[in-house]
Amino acid sequence: LSRQFQYEHTQSRIGGTPWDFTMRYLENSPIFVLDKINTPILIMHNDKDSAVPWYQGIEFFVGLRRLDKPTWLLNYQGAVHWPRKLQNRVDFNIRLQQFFDHYLKGAPMPDWMQNGVPAIDVGINQHLELLDK
Repeated sequence: LSRQFQYEHTQSRIGGTPWDFTMRYLENSPIFVLDKINTPILIMHNDKDSAVPWYQGIEFFVGLRRLDKPTWLLNYQGAVHWPRKLQNRVDFNIRLQQFFDHYLKGAPMPDWMQNGVPAIDVGINQHLELLDK
């Protein structure tokens, strides 16, 4: 699905093509300023999101990781822009709370933030337990 109309005329409001307004496109892309990001970032980007292309979330996440920035990517398989399944919404809220508790209140880092969640554990072991400081 082409997103040119969105970028040129609606939500992004760039006003023209990348060939007409190259700098506007570059200035609107977070990819080119990833090195300036210093805030820990928790991204939820689902693989069936029709509002934001999946690859954009992956590029953002991988770029931050390449720069050793503290960043995490949550993907609820088969979910659209916002998870509709109750179990996914509950899971996201727990992880969001743990993320903020760690960075804003000094709570221990949960296992999923320290070690990730192996694909084999998805849906079985959520790795939500807190690790000792």
